Amino acid sequence: MNQEQFRQLLKKHAEGERLSAAEEVQLREAYDQVLNEEIDAVQSDCFLEPADKVKDDLRRRIQQRIAGKRKKTFPFRKLQYVAAALLIGLMTTGAVYWYLGRSVGKPETLAETNDIQPGENTALLTLSDGSVIALNEVSDGTIATENGIRIDKDAEGRVTYTAQNELKTKSPAFNTISTPKGSQYQLVLPDGSTALLNAGSSLTYPVCFSEKERRVQMTGEVYFEVKKVAAPKGAVNKPFFVETATQEVQVLGTHFNINAYRDERAVRTTLVEGRVKVNTKDGRSAVLKPGQQTVLVQSLEVREADIQEQLSWVNGDFVFRGATLESVLRQVARWYDVEVECPAHLGKIRFTGMVSRSQPLSVIAKMIQSTKKAKVTIKERRFVVTD
Repeated sequence: MNQEQFRQLLKKHAEGERLSAAEEVQLREAYDQVLNEEIDAVQSDCFLEPADKVKDDLRRRIQQRIAGKRKKTFPFRKLQYVAAALLIGLMTTGAVYWYLGRSVGKPETLAETNDIQPGENTALLTLSDGSVIALNEVSDGTIATENGIRIDKDAEGRVTYTAQNELKTKSPAFNTISTPKGSQYQLVLPDGSTALLNAGSSLTYPVCFSEKERRVQMTGEVYFEVKKVAAPKGAVNKPFFVETATQEVQVLGTHFNINAYRDERAVRTTLVEGRVKVNTKDGRSAVLKPGQQTVLVQSLEVREADIQEQLSWVNGDFVFRGATLESVLRQVARWYDVEVECPAHLGKIRFTGMVSRSQPLSVIAKMIQSTKKAKVTIKERRFVVTD
């Protein structure tokens, strides 16, 4: 079976379509091919268990991904496609995966280890009057009302907005959702669009969008699914804009991710579906097609995106494709809310692999130590890498 045939079968399975008996056999054979290739790739890793155990764990992880039975961090429709892309990536990258989603024992050679659990789904909601609500401390139901807009926390833990009556004032009221390090959060914007904030991020928006446009401001990293909304006076769709410190993204109905952390060298806008136009503050612009991304440093470049890597956090994973340890540790610091220390020369070590974001910090330490080039100590909330 070639890769395109496998992709089509996987897409059908991810969308819940019934496969024929022959297609089931073909998909199972493709699974076995993936498993055998990955087992061959990882057998040199001294931390992995015997081949049969690895094969069982890989098969279980793949089945859970496609069936959608694992705990989801963000119930977006597109996650099924992301899961499919991740499996296809397994066939094509030839990567070594240090951690495959199984339980592990006490990490070896970790001195003074006080393990740290992964981030949680929580955030702070700042209302227009400056009051702050810790969303993990309030019960489901109505948590505030602003300008005739009811703000609720629904059964899934998301913030939602519902208009009760006409706005009481023409002056817009703005809310801000912010996720500290060690947390992420999903909300439904007043227009029905959804957004997931990664750790150390914020999103500011009006409790009711204007008649002409929808506009939000963000920091950090946010994944959006923008709902198409009819505009007045016959316009097909009310435009949606996302502002960061260095760019503005103009959106129609679409799914996309923006990574604009201040401690990252580049701002990356990655398009999954639809169309977006990226405008920089100094007048440059680019239009993206699905599967592309812009990379903004000193110039604005359009590249083919590694969707598996860029959206892995949405699907509950870290995926590294030749990432430097310095880059890995920035993600670790945000998600586990720890201080990291690493000599500059060790920061250049590169990693290719996948680690579940639901695992404790010791798993990341184990991955780093498997290179035999560095040691890790976890003490209190400090993650220290040494020779």
